[in-house]
Amino acid sequence: MYNTFTKSKTTFLALVAATGFFFAGSTLAVKPSERNTIVDLALSVYEGEVEAVPAGEFSTLIAALVETDLVIPLSGNGRFTVFAPTDKAFMDTLNLDAETITKLIQNSEGGKAFVTDILLYHVAQGERYSGDVLTSEQIRMLNSQYTYPTIGDSGPTIEDAKGGAAGLTLSLIDLGTDNGVVHVIDRVLIPHHQQAGVRGQSSARRSR
Repeated sequence: MYNTFTKSKTTFLALVAATGFFFAGSTLAVKPSERNTIVDLALSVYEGEVEAVPAGEFSTLIAALVETDLVIPLSGNGRFTVFAPTDKAFMDTLNLDAETITKLIQNSEGGKAFVTDILLYHVAQGERYSGDVLTSEQIRMLNSQYTYPTIGDSGPTIEDAKGGAAGLTLSLIDLGTDNGVVHVIDRVLIPHHQQAGVRGQSSARRSR
């Protein structure tokens, strides 16, 4: 796992650097050295630089972003809301860690499309802080499907297309960046057409 994630992290940093050159040519962009984007936040969490988030989290998310080529789009000037699953969330929901999600994307037919669809189901256009999220009946995600915020007896959650609930920890929401906001969640949200047998598919990939 170490070698796989180290490779992903190196690629991640290279893509962030490349994104910096892209922004340097835009008079509307903040200077790259002054930007703190959604992908910067993910890396800062991994490095243990974000208070209240355990160090080392988001290694699976980082690997998935690198392998699906979503680093640069989520470093852009657009505004996004990201519901970010922890490493434990990926393992509990999909039985995947950084190493196995990389293998799934690289070595299986349709693996990249499968993971990309799931990742885009965690991103919404625009900047939605918790007050906006929790007063919305539904939120359209970048894969064109909807999630459904609720506040139940166990606290605030985001429900996916089939009713699976991802919990929002109040100390880990409204993590602001220069291009949007991140809310940490404890479960991976699964799009409607991916719901059936998703753990079985990911478990089968782990055994190869």
